[in-house]
Amino acid sequence: MLERTAARLEPCSLRVLPAHSKPLRSPRQLYTSFWQHGAADVELSRAWQALMHGTIDRIFLLRGTRSSSLNASALLLDFLYPVKALTLMRRLPFRPRPSHVTPRLYNSSITGQELEPRSPTSRDPSQQFTEVEESSEQPTPSVVPPDERPVAIERNLRTAKPEDADELWRQYKSLDEQSQATYLRPILVFLSKTNSVSDAWKISELLRRLDKSTWESSFFVTGVAAEVNLQNDTQALSLFEEGLRSATVDSASLVSALDILLAYAMRLRSSEFLGRLWALYPEMALRWDFDMVTADFKELALVSDLAEKAIQFPQYVARRLKESSTQTDRVALNVLQKILVRRALLSCDDSLVASLLLITKDSHAFEDYIRFARQEGKKSILIATYIMYRELPGSKPSKPVLFAAFEAVVGETAPVSRILAGVELIWEDWYRFQGAPSRRAYQRYLAFHAARGDKDRVYSIWIEYVERFSGYENLDLLRADDTFAHLLHVHAVNGEAEEAQRIFDDIVNKFRLDPDTYHWNILLNAYVRAGDYDGALDVFSSLCGATTPDVYSYATLMRMVGSRGDLGFAIDLYRRAQASGIQPNQAIVSSLIDAYCQNGNYKEAEEVCIRAAQKGINSSDLWNRLLYYHAVRRDLASMNRIMNVMADKRVPYDHLTYQQLLLGLALCRQSQHALNLLTIALKEGLFKVTPAHFNIVMGALLRNGEPALVTRLCWLMKEHSIHISEDVLFRFSQALTRWGDLPPQVKGESAKKKWLGEAMRIFLSIYGLEGSQKASRGAPQSRPNGRDIGPAELLRSGPEVYQFSYMMHLFARLNDADSIDELIGTYRHIFQGNGSGDSGWLPIGMLNAVMLHGLQSGHYDRVKSTWDLLFAGAKRAGRSADHDENNKRPSPGQRISPKYHYALSQGLRVMQEVLFKEGDPSHIVELVEQVLEAGFQVDSKNWNYYVQILVQLKQYKPAFAVCEDILMPNWTGWKTVRVKEPVESYIPPNIRRKGSSPRHLRPTATTLYWLARGYLELEKSSPWSGAAAKTLGDVQENCRRAVRAVKSMRRVYSHLENEILNSTLIIGREVIDQNETTTSSRAEDGENILASL
Repeated sequence: MLERTAARLEPCSLRVLPAHSKPLRSPRQLYTSFWQHGAADVELSRAWQALMHGTIDRIFLLRGTRSSSLNASALLLDFLYPVKALTLMRRLPFRPRPSHVTPRLYNSSITGQELEPRSPTSRDPSQQFTEVEESSEQPTPSVVPPDERPVAIERNLRTAKPEDADELWRQYKSLDEQSQATYLRPILVFLSKTNSVSDAWKISELLRRLDKSTWESSFFVTGVAAEVNLQNDTQALSLFEEGLRSATVDSASLVSALDILLAYAMRLRSSEFLGRLWALYPEMALRWDFDMVTADFKELALVSDLAEKAIQFPQYVARRLKESSTQTDRVALNVLQKILVRRALLSCDDSLVASLLLITKDSHAFEDYIRFARQEGKKSILIATYIMYRELPGSKPSKPVLFAAFEAVVGETAPVSRILAGVELIWEDWYRFQGAPSRRAYQRYLAFHAARGDKDRVYSIWIEYVERFSGYENLDLLRADDTFAHLLHVHAVNGEAEEAQRIFDDIVNKFRLDPDTYHWNILLNAYVRAGDYDGALDVFSSLCGATTPDVYSYATLMRMVGSRGDLGFAIDLYRRAQASGIQPNQAIVSSLIDAYCQNGNYKEAEEVCIRAAQKGINSSDLWNRLLYYHAVRRDLASMNRIMNVMADKRVPYDHLTYQQLLLGLALCRQSQHALNLLTIALKEGLFKVTPAHFNIVMGALLRNGEPALVTRLCWLMKEHSIHISEDVLFRFSQALTRWGDLPPQVKGESAKKKWLGEAMRIFLSIYGLEGSQKASRGAPQSRPNGRDIGPAELLRSGPEVYQFSYMMHLFARLNDADSIDELIGTYRHIFQGNGSGDSGWLPIGMLNAVMLHGLQSGHYDRVKSTWDLLFAGAKRAGRSADHDENNKRPSPGQRISPKYHYALSQGLRVMQEVLFKEGDPSHIVELVEQVLEAGFQVDSKNWNYYVQILVQLKQYKPAFAVCEDILMPNWTGWKTVRVKEPVESYIPPNIRRKGSSPRHLRPTATTLYWLARGYLELEKSSPWSGAAAKTLGDVQENCRRAVRAVKSMRRVYSHLENEILNSTLIIGREVIDQNETTTSSRAEDGENILASL
């Protein structure tokens, strides 16, 4: 401070301080304890000890007082100043502070005096060089006249700003004694709310002026806190003891004061103060029950190392009991130990929870911590704590604890078997500890089993529930909302719309009840889950006629409409909901995103997300849906842009966001990038890694022919304690079926049959099929009477459909009819019921496998009959709600919902191959025309195969026409030609990734090879055949892009090229013989010819 003052006086040619013998930046030894006690906010003086208790040496502060020695506080802090500055400081005379400067501690206690600035004429000339100018950066408070000071005090009390405490105190101290007495209590209340350590001495001074018999309970707590802040523990303990013996102080204030004292005692290194405090236990026990007030010790819970001290506290107890082993001391220390444990549990590390609980084995501690863990979402530690609690002798978990344990078990990420075991254990504990479950417990368990689709468990609990509560007074069980809702819900989850409809009809006809919107919504959900589009529309129409649909009604139907891509109907429902005064929720907005993306309107879908964020629906799920559709179309650039928009909109990334990113990388064959992202997440905790992330990465590795890495990922999941789900287990079985891609050290000498058998065993174990035992994973248990199976079964999707379809395709390629029939029977037993019989209706993927097996075995009639069933059922089940039957000229694309436009792709490929083997080109053309006329679309693989077989069947003109109109617009040219021509030879990665999508129409190299062969044959035949010459002329005239692609082709001499072009070709009027090309100019095998494009 003095050095800065000297620097400001140097320009005046006044040498104030002696020359430095050491650099100004030389380090000085400062005592850190000085700054740790709030000394930065207050100014110390030689009368500090007196000021702590509200007294001051008034003579020292009288105006005009002079002294040759240091009159301020510098002597007390001489270690802060340079050694040579002390002589100058003692030589400088004392000058009182002007009145316009905010007073410090040494002048704030002056009463009845007006602080006025000294007149310029009275200034001592010898002092002028020592006066320091006030900084212009700090505002100078104005002098308040004496008659306006009460008004200023009232104003500060009303604003109640903590930063005005010093100004308020100055104004208060400038009042006369009578006025001070008037404002004492308001000032005390104000200072007690500032929570400032520097105001503690002021509170202490005011309380000493106040008669203790008139203290309010809040003043008592404030006084104890002030003495603790002043580290005057003796005075604080004395106040607390007086409060215990006072009848005017309530118990709540005493507990708050005890909380402050306990927190202070636990922060001290010595236990002496704690011993003096807890010696008052007998008197405290007379005022309150410690078990009931322990939760109020909030300051104690904030002690940083309380858990460690609580663990070491038994040693302190042992020492104290050696000194005094009376029964009272034992009880007192035991109570204190329980208090410390219960409060330490709120802030301790999870690893210390068990140790703390086992110190006291206090049931209150277990109950408190389980409730706390429930609020914090600590499911795993809650379950472990509950298991410890229920095994304690004499324990009796309360109902809230049982509910908390149930929620933790249900919400835990664990195998289904483990969750079910935990649920059943807690259900038994209801009978063990509470005698029987409560009505709320019945409702929770019915809802849980209904959500799983466990009909047997739902019906058994429901019957018990009705028998127990049907006789209760003031409870009309039949009219309760949840009495029949669980029965409806369990059938809705299983997709049993007929059973749900039967129960709904019984509610109306048998029990004479009017179903409300809640029951209608469950029935609507049953038809939606069953995939019965027409039935869902009929139920919604009946719902609107019987009652008023709510937001869940619209959201349920729009979920189905949006997922199918019926954009017009989805927008219509959205407008109807708005007209009804229903605010769209996340589910409704998500349905609109689905509808837009299914129709390729990605920009509009993004605008929906932006508008939803502006309206407060700022959920990551909406943006994740948008990312999913960009991932499906292999558009990584758009995914990156969308994630940047999410960051700009402050939409947080979650594990589902990274799941869509992994999916995009997997579909783009970027398996190594996906694997790197997954490993980084495991090491650095970038996002919560789930089995779904591993499932996607494993699929990418299998797609790239790396099945050995799938096994290593399974071990990685075990190392990080990540549950191996059924989907991941199926990926492992898939890796075993890729026997040819396994490295030699993994395959060993085992035969392929052994690997396939092991894969089949793992697959059956997923569905619990061991011997004759029948069960299902996440599916309804086998139904004795079965259910009606209709065309909606074709459109069924889910992991079980994919897995059964994959295994059936595997055995279809191996021509294993027995295994296929076994898989079909297993699927019918698990998912369709025993009574379904051989209805013929199976999911499309499984029917495609049946057709493939018929092709492999030569049973073409079976292939055609299966196709007829598939084609007719898909037209019926996939019909779009946007299609108007009265429209005489409807667009074919509107007849089928966009989601199912490509549903017949695999079956169409098998049918084309069958007709090709039969040599029937007219039926091939007719087949494709029927598919297009019905409203379905043909993917790139089918169009390429269509062109190839037409060429082989000598249908050159339609083959070239289809390639020209449908495939050539997206052709990027030959790579070998682009390199030598003055054009950009590099194709952007985004275009190349999109080219791998089967919906991106473009010609493959195989197709162009066959067209080249057909063009050669036309050229060779045209001189002798008029029909061939006419066809050649039409092709050259109408199919210029295809012809140019054929003529610009340069030989790479791959195996595929040689196999198709097994003759001398005339291309570009040059004769090129394949035998004249050297071996060095040959490219790699042409099966992967896309790499050269």
